[in-house]
Amino acid sequence: MSVTAEIRARVHRLTVDDYRRMGALGILGPELRTELIDGEIMEMPPIGHPHAGTVKFIANRLKEAVGAAAIVAVQDPVWLDDHSEPLPDIALLRPRDDYYRTGHPGPADVLLLIEVADSSLHYDREVKLPRYARAGIPEVWLVDLGGRRLTVHRRPAPHGYVDATIPDNLALVPVPVGVPATVDLTRLF
Repeated sequence: MSVTAEIRARVHRLTVDDYRRMGALGILGPELRTELIDGEIMEMPPIGHPHAGTVKFIANRLKEAVGAAAIVAVQDPVWLDDHSEPLPDIALLRPRDDYYRTGHPGPADVLLLIEVADSSLHYDREVKLPRYARAGIPEVWLVDLGGRRLTVHRRPAPHGYVDATIPDNLALVPVPVGVPATVDLTRLF
């Protein structure tokens, strides 16, 4: 009599701690641009000139607009949950004396995330934005370089953002820092 064992496939999702250990051990070297999304390591494409220049432009304009009201972080990790730690292009963070040296910011620390998309538009819109909403990130800007459009996403819900608007005036885009602030993005495109 033979005994047949049922074999079931198991999926092992990495945790943020697993992911960080892989980086510390050199398994994920600094030459790789990766982020952890839902327990999967996602390799990011190289950053092109238009993308890099746009990130610099927005980050500098934001810093001018908000001053000490927020910390502007560029392509730094944001912890969403135990299985996701993406690298948004820009994060506007609540001020902290340690500048987040003791830990990456989490959803409660984030005022605004910005994703600049050229070849990554589908990934940013369909993968990252729903996860940002699920984590409760209050506002996300999606900069579509190809479509020459800034879309502001607000009111996070379990399956995405309830409000998505395109600002009428790029000279006066409101910045969510708790005090009245706007940023001039007229030269964005």
